[in-house]
Amino acid sequence: MKRMLFPVLLAAGLTTPALAQGTLDGRWLTQDKRAIVEVAPCGPKECGKIVWIKDPISPDTGKPRHDKNNPDEALQKRQIIGLPTLSAIVPNSDGNWDAVSYDPRDGGTHDITIRVNAKGDKIELKGCALGGLVCRSEIWTKAPVAAADPAPADPTQTSN
Repeated sequence: MKRMLFPVLLAAGLTTPALAQGTLDGRWLTQDKRAIVEVAPCGPKECGKIVWIKDPISPDTGKPRHDKNNPDEALQKRQIIGLPTLSAIVPNSDGNWDAVSYDPRDGGTHDITIRVNAKGDKIELKGCALGGLVCRSEIWTKAPVAAADPAPADPTQTSN
């Protein structure tokens, strides 16, 4: 009887959950190619912050863009460069990552799942609402490693 119990537990998934596959550490170019988010350890978890945006200067003010859509007025003065956009990143039992995403375009936060592809050069970020009835996904690609200041050059362009 004991010999049969372990295979049953294994088949039922009642053993230790699998750790997330691949790594999220590094720089990721967003699907619209308008920002780069750098993911790195921040305390016991991982988090991501915006390190580059295509248009860092607001045409309205002539100054660096700020988090103007944040529902918390006290946070609206934060610059977009350096803004935390992924937080509470933890591996889940499916071999993916769970996280919270903040979108400065609309000031919203969303629970998401992140999956790293087999090559480790793309990640899929997926968030759902209404109990999974409405879902949205984005594919981010590994961004080139830049010098100390990533902002001067457009990382979407390659030189020959």
